[in-house]
Amino acid sequence: MNKSMLKQRIITALLLGPLLLAIVIYGNLYWFLLLVGVIQTAATFEWLKINKIKAPLALINGIVITVLTLFLWHQLTLDVKAWFWLYVVIWVLALLWLLKHQWGYQNTTIQLLIKGVLGALAILLFSLSMIQLFNLEQGNWWTLSLFLLIWVADIGAYISGKTFGKHKLAVNISPGKTWEGVIGAQILVAVYAIVVSQFLAIEWTHAVMIMVPIALFSVVGDLAASLGKRQAKIKDSSNLLPGHGGFIDRFDSLIAAAPLYFILLNYL
Repeated sequence: MNKSMLKQRIITALLLGPLLLAIVIYGNLYWFLLLVGVIQTAATFEWLKINKIKAPLALINGIVITVLTLFLWHQLTLDVKAWFWLYVVIWVLALLWLLKHQWGYQNTTIQLLIKGVLGALAILLFSLSMIQLFNLEQGNWWTLSLFLLIWVADIGAYISGKTFGKHKLAVNISPGKTWEGVIGAQILVAVYAIVVSQFLAIEWTHAVMIMVPIALFSVVGDLAASLGKRQAKIKDSSNLLPGHGGFIDRFDSLIAAAPLYFILLNYL
């Protein structure tokens, strides 16, 4: 990373990081809806654009799907079991895609359609889950705990991968990731879960049972985004966040993690 990009990354983080944290900790529901709406619209726009939808149409679709998401949240009684099965369908298909990563490089119409629709549905479910999570009792703190969980997992994976990394996780999708990095992330997240249990209404055993799988499965979101970009022959999902790439680059792990976090909190 050159000095110019590093400077952009730091400035963007200093501007947007405190804003995001302020909305999560101190903001009311309407501010949080605005935050989620921006993330969803931008991420959907990027994903559709990655899958060869022209920018104006991708943006229109992103806005329409975000409005539909808010309508679903406001008007419908959403059954957690239905969320669970929709989540299973989307992410089992994503896992199969990762296992058969050669599929999709041809970028035929049907391939682009399947990838585009499943990605948009995954982002929609992420948005609904974030809103529902924020609506829980102590919802702002549960939401903050999820953001921090992903950051802790990233830190654990980076340190462990750099120090011990030898065995590649998915060399054809994301060559930098290692199994040692994944294991390191789980260990640090387990410690984090025990700490969180001291502040939120959850037993430490439940916290570990929920947060460690969440950190593990967040890797799938990261890999799915990486494979989508690799098949589109691009490095970043966009340049909407200077120095950081796009919204998918920043929220790919969270897109996979948030629905499962909300589901497990309800079930356990």
